[in-house]
Amino acid sequence: MDKQLFWKIVAQSRPSKDAHPKDCEPRLIELLKKLDGDKIVEWNHIFDQLAKDAYTCDQIAACILINGGAGDDGSYYYRCWLIGMGQEVYENAMANPDSLVDVVSADEEAEAEIYAAAHRAWMVVTGNPDTAPYPARNEQTELKSQDWDVDNKAEVTKRMPRLSKMFD
Repeated sequence: MDKQLFWKIVAQSRPSKDAHPKDCEPRLIELLKKLDGDKIVEWNHIFDQLAKDAYTCDQIAACILINGGAGDDGSYYYRCWLIGMGQEVYENAMANPDSLVDVVSADEEAEAEIYAAAHRAWMVVTGNPDTAPYPARNEQTELKSQDWDVDNKAEVTKRMPRLSKMFD
């Protein structure tokens, strides 16, 4: 499993660019079930690394703007949504979170609980019950850096002017 195949599976799980990742989980599970158990675990490791990489002040601030807050679970579900939106959206947002203004809706939260898709697919493929130890764990991580205050409205507006305006 490499990142190219990872992103291909994510893209195939979305019937259209407008599809919300939370609605794509059943299709994602079906696609993952076509892999063997080890490949599913590898896919999950890439997912976890991308979620960890996105645990930054920039993404927390974007989550606060879009979803109205960013608790531990909400922040994680936001990062799952970000991954579920696909490679282009993810990479653009990592480089410039203000780019999310082009893909978010003011009336829908940017959250998706797709973190368990690989585990669910793995159970089916391996025949293991949900009580069996899963070789990949969706562990929360520490914020990569706290290089600026995400609660400072002026700083958020400076860094993400379009998102700030959309959700003001």
